[in-house]
Parts: sequence; structure tokens; C-alpha cells
Amino acid sequence: MAGILHRLNRELETFGKRAQQALDEGKLQLERFRLLRERDEAAKRLGFLYHRRERGSMVDPLELDAWLQRIDGHDASIARVEREMAAAKGEAVTVSDTPPPAGSQTGEAEVIRPQP
Repeated sequence: MAGILHRLNRELETFGKRAQQALDEGKLQLERFRLLRERDEAAKRLGFLYHRRERGSMVDPLELDAWLQRIDGHDASIARVEREMAAAKGEAVTVSDTPPPAGSQTGEAEVIRPQP
């Protein structure tokens, strides 16, 4: 009887951990979608400003720069969330500044999963 209860307890703990991981991943996905939407809105506003400037209207250069910085900030936040999502899945994504060896294919990422 004690063995069954011990096994049930272990299974419940495992289920709880998986449920928590799913919730955490869902939160990260929601944050990523929110950041993408905010970045798209900022890009839309920036596009309108450039359009007005090209059509001869006065546009404050500081306002243009502020929207560019906002988009850059969103890009950095999106990259951070994507790294957190990859870490939660146990994947490591690395980028090297050194060029690939001659003759190797480019444009492919290597996914490294940590050993348990």
C-alpha cells in the first residue's frame, strides 16, 4: 500500500512540474506576442511619420529617433523572451562572430540540448 502511495505522490509531483512548465511557457508566449504587437504598432507609427516627412510635412527628428529607439527596445525584449523560451525547453541557441569554415553551409542553427 505504501508503495502505491509513494508512486502516486511521485506521479503527482511530475504532473505538477509539467503543468508549471506549460504555464511558464504560455506566459512567455503571451509576452512575446504582446511585444511583437507593440513593435508592429511602433513601426506603423514610424512609417506614418516617414510618409508625412516625404510628403513635405514637418516632422520632429527627435520623434523619429524616439520611435526607432522604441522599436530597438522591443527587438531586444523579444530576443530576451525567445532566449528564455529556448532555455525553458532546454535548448541553447548560440551565435558566433567568427565566419564558418570554407565550404560549409550557412543559415543553419545548431540546437544543443543539455544532458540530464
